[in-house]
Amino acid sequence: MHYGTATSSTLIERIRNPSDEEAWERFARFYQPLILRFARGYGCDPHMCRDVAQETLVDLLTIMPRFAYDRERGRFRAFLYQVVRRRVKSAFRQRRQQTPPGESDSEAAVADPGEPAPEVSEDAWELEWRRQLFLEALVRLRERVRPTSYAAFHAYAVQGEAADHVCEHFHLTTNALHQIRHRLFATLRQLVAEIEAELDEAHRRG
Repeated sequence: MHYGTATSSTLIERIRNPSDEEAWERFARFYQPLILRFARGYGCDPHMCRDVAQETLVDLLTIMPRFAYDRERGRFRAFLYQVVRRRVKSAFRQRRQQTPPGESDSEAAVADPGEPAPEVSEDAWELEWRRQLFLEALVRLRERVRPTSYAAFHAYAVQGEAADHVCEHFHLTTNALHQIRHRLFATLRQLVAEIEAELDEAHRRG
């Protein structure tokens, strides 16, 4: 199941119904990894990250039945960023409140690092958003091309393995590997554009 396909325009309409479990599961499969990575970037520990992701989805269960897209206020991901950011702040407040009595000031400071610098917050969200698009595009790319071509491309262009090692492993010439890289990168860029267009259209109709 595609993560990006999960946020088609029909799905945005479906998640207005809190009882549509299948739609919410598909929605979460695209957005939850994004939320988790963003929370880690803020300094949340694994437990806090899980709480942020779960509580964000609970918030959306309440919000989405009455959510109305407002083009002047930006895209859906900008709205979601505000929800996630509030949840991250709340997670740090809760951890501070749970600090055992008598803990030293230095330990308390570690437990509550305070507000993240403004210059890293929204930029970090946008970076994780682009990363999620890329990861979804890789999923779709894998389904569109020959397994060997994808494996060679992934090893060379994504994982950064040396060209001679990849060529030896997959029995390719250097020229053939470069052609695979060029062709699949072009397809990958197209897929990223398609996924983003799907999301934008879904959110306009949502």
